[in-house]
Amino acid sequence: MYAINFFDGLILAYVIERLFWAERGMNVTMVVATEIIYAVTILILEVPSGVCADKFGRKSLLFIAGLMSFIEICLIYCAHSFLMFALAVFFAGIKRASSSGAMQAMVYDSLLSEKKECTYEGIFGRIQVFDTIGASIAALSGGVFAYYLGFEFNYILSICSKLIAFILVFFLNEPPRYVLKLHNNEHENIKNYIILSKDFLKNHNVIFQYCMIGCFLSASFTYMDEFWQLLIIEINVPVYLFGVVSIGYSIFSIPGNLFADKIKKVVSYDKFFKLSPFVYAIGFMLIAVFKSYVMFIPMAILGMWKGVLEPLLGGCIQHNTKSEIRATVESLISFIERFISIGVGFIFSVFANKNIFAGYLSLGIMCLIYGLIVIRKN
Repeated sequence: MYAINFFDGLILAYVIERLFWAERGMNVTMVVATEIIYAVTILILEVPSGVCADKFGRKSLLFIAGLMSFIEICLIYCAHSFLMFALAVFFAGIKRASSSGAMQAMVYDSLLSEKKECTYEGIFGRIQVFDTIGASIAALSGGVFAYYLGFEFNYILSICSKLIAFILVFFLNEPPRYVLKLHNNEHENIKNYIILSKDFLKNHNVIFQYCMIGCFLSASFTYMDEFWQLLIIEINVPVYLFGVVSIGYSIFSIPGNLFADKIKKVVSYDKFFKLSPFVYAIGFMLIAVFKSYVMFIPMAILGMWKGVLEPLLGGCIQHNTKSEIRATVESLISFIERFISIGVGFIFSVFANKNIFAGYLSLGIMCLIYGLIVIRKN
């Protein structure tokens, strides 16, 4: 799993993705439209894919995810129209839907089979570290390669990396797992997976609240991940330094990933999750206000906070979920996140089309309002 995530993150194309897309005729509105296609695809497939992972095996879904990811990067390389980019993003949505719940469930059940489930946050954090290392290497070299060899060369190398990640899935060993056996009727079986997952969230109000906070913040962070290249162009950062900038904020997630299991012993879940919207709000607002190299500081802080948030939220879910619905619950939460992402993306695009800094300011205001709503409810 470490190697798969490393090569899945070793995508040099991401460093110049927005510039490559713009070169092929994609403006901000079109890009946001593809983000919505991506989100809608996940909305449709997320929960069914989680059910399939629980019912038929997590490795099968990871295999599909790897294949879809490889096809996606190939299509983008060949794309010269909105329809081609939209098709590529559609495959990316299938990939995300197939892998999200399956990967976490497979990791947790592997640890559970060895009676090491208490180390999940640390292990999952390290898996993300390998992804970050791959992404950092790609970012550092991607900007230079793009500057000297052109954008397309980055995509060729990225295609190779995705192919390696796909091949490595074949070598995964799936751990023992429980499977629900409720009805002979296949439709009823699927329905029961969903009902049990909904009941889990309904009966665990505190966990559901944490999940909602995580979903909203992840949806907001998505648009920093997607549009930081347009942001730094505004402050005249040369293309060959894009890799350095990418590493500058993403590498700060590593300490959070590595020490998330330690942090949960020091700070309560309740305080951490309720504080998070305000940290994101301040970070996005500072990025919008500074409009200079100083904005890299809040970008790095947001990356570090995200590095803690994801393992803690994942552990909170996995420790309280039964094996037979583990992937379905994760998928249901991801479903909620993508639904939120559509709304956040719409508001962001309205402001970002006028000014990219205004787009980031809108993200900050949305996080602030959400944080106040969370406190008011309590």
